[in-house]
Amino acid sequence: MASTDTRRTGEGVKSHLLAITVAVALACAASAAAQPLKTNPTPQDYVERNGGGASIVPAGQLVLDGHRMSCGGWATVLDPNLNDYAAAPYPQFVILNMPYVAKVPTAVKLWIYSHECGHLVGGPDENKADCFAVRRGRAAGWLTRQGLEEVCGFVSAAHPDAAHLSGPDRCALMRACFQNAAPNTAASARGSQKPAQVGPRSQ
Repeated sequence: MASTDTRRTGEGVKSHLLAITVAVALACAASAAAQPLKTNPTPQDYVERNGGGASIVPAGQLVLDGHRMSCGGWATVLDPNLNDYAAAPYPQFVILNMPYVAKVPTAVKLWIYSHECGHLVGGPDENKADCFAVRRGRAAGWLTRQGLEEVCGFVSAAHPDAAHLSGPDRCALMRACFQNAAPNTAASARGSQKPAQVGPRSQ
């Protein structure tokens, strides 16, 4: 029969080995997360490296306040760690920070998503993305004049920078885009649909 000291030594070795195993696993995970993203990452690449909490909504399955939203064949990544409402810095997916997005009116939610979709469709030009979202919203029927004023209120305090006009100037541009757009049933079917069951599905 082993002595008490021998048993304690064995338990100590096991504890030490377990601690090493955990440390190695954590180091590997941290190393993977620290690896720079590819130039053209997939949604899976992004989720694996963002530090946890992100999930993927497949293309066509995002639902915002009862509206099923899509952006071509591109998925959406829900990332609560994003330091903005939304972003589209990579060419394969839109990123939404739902804790932020949840706080704004429906029209603003749908406009935010469509603005980022506009970047995937048309590139980095912010004015084009604003107009894309407005035209899409009016064509689909979810952006009314009242909704546009909610969007204007959302951007009104924004200061101009290298990429953006000031909030009031963005609003003036979007009003012009809204005036020139017309409701379109076909576009509505492509861009926003009311699903039978409400609730985003992520994986």
